[in-house]
Formats: sequence, structure tokens, C-alpha cells
Amino acid sequence: MKNEKLKNIFLVFAALVFALGILITSVVRTTALTTSPNYKIAPVKATPTPTETVKKPVEYSLAYPGPILPGHILYPIKMVRDRIWLWLTVDPLKKAEVLLLFADKRLGAGKALIEAGKEELGASTLTKAGKYLESAVKQEKIAREKGKDTQALLERLSRASLKHEEVLLEIKGKVGETAKPVIESCLGYVRWAQQQVRQILGE
Repeated sequence: MKNEKLKNIFLVFAALVFALGILITSVVRTTALTTSPNYKIAPVKATPTPTETVKKPVEYSLAYPGPILPGHILYPIKMVRDRIWLWLTVDPLKKAEVLLLFADKRLGAGKALIEAGKEELGASTLTKAGKYLESAVKQEKIAREKGKDTQALLERLSRASLKHEEVLLEIKGKVGETAKPVIESCLGYVRWAQQQVRQILGE
């Protein structure tokens, strides 16, 4: 019994060390929260009618979600890493940036899962993307109220919310009827974020 407890403690400790290692690596790779220049979500493709104009794709590059997506055996460790990262980020402005990064990654992951035929899991992941985006906007408000200069972040949030909407509308046209209400719910998060940011920017 004692050996079994020691074994369990060791396994938990090893998992935490591994998660911390991934966290440190991620922080180093995403210094200043730069995104991969080689990864872009494909814009919505639509055939224009004679009276329809082609909407210009939103110029915003989404962060690469990585090879470990929801459903992968190692994904729980990735989630632990994200929670530790967020917990260690005390500055409200930086926390908002981290939340936006998580939102972008969940959006890319959800799209990839749906394209791989995992519609239910993909829709669930897209919901998390919407919630992270909402949290990023709320965190920006906290940072602004503390006297932080959030102008650059607001402009990023504006472009990000438009990109999220673009991707979600593309996905909505591909999923079955069961998933469509979930995508609509995700669009609700995105459009709320757009409204909040526009009000602050005075657009």
C-alpha cells in the first residue's frame, strides 16, 4: 500500500515536471506572443453572384495550435501547462495577451478537428476559443482601468474577433445540423467581443 502511494506521488510529480518543461518551452517560443508566419487559417471561399462583392479576407494570422490537439493522449498535460502559464501571468495586460493566444490556438484546433471528421470535439473546442476571447476582452478592461496602455491590444482584439468570425462562418457551412447551434453560440462570443472593442475604440 505504501509503495503504491509512493508510486502515485511519483507519477503526479513527474507529470507536473513534464508540464512545467512544456510551459517553459512554450513561453520561450512565444516571446512577445508572436505567431507562426507559416500558419494561416484559410479565408472563407464563396462564389460571388453578379450583385455580390467578394469580402476581403481579414489580415490576421492565427497561432499554430500544435500537433497535440484535444483527444490526444498528451492533451491533458498541455491543458495543465496552459493553466500554470495563466496562473503565473499576473500582469493584466500580459494575461489578456495570453488569453487571446489561447483563443487563437483553440480556434485553429477546433477547425482542424472538424476537418478531420471529429465534429463534436471540434465544436466543443471552438466554444472554448470563444470563451477565451471573451476573457481576453474582459482582462483588457482590467488592464485599462489600472492605467495600462491597451491601444495595441485593442487593435489586435479587433482584428482577431473579425478573423474568428470569418473562420466560424466558414466552418458553419461545413458542419451538420447538430453542430450549427454550437457554432452560432461561438459567433455570439465573437460578436460580443467585437461590440465591446468597437465601443472602446470609438468605431
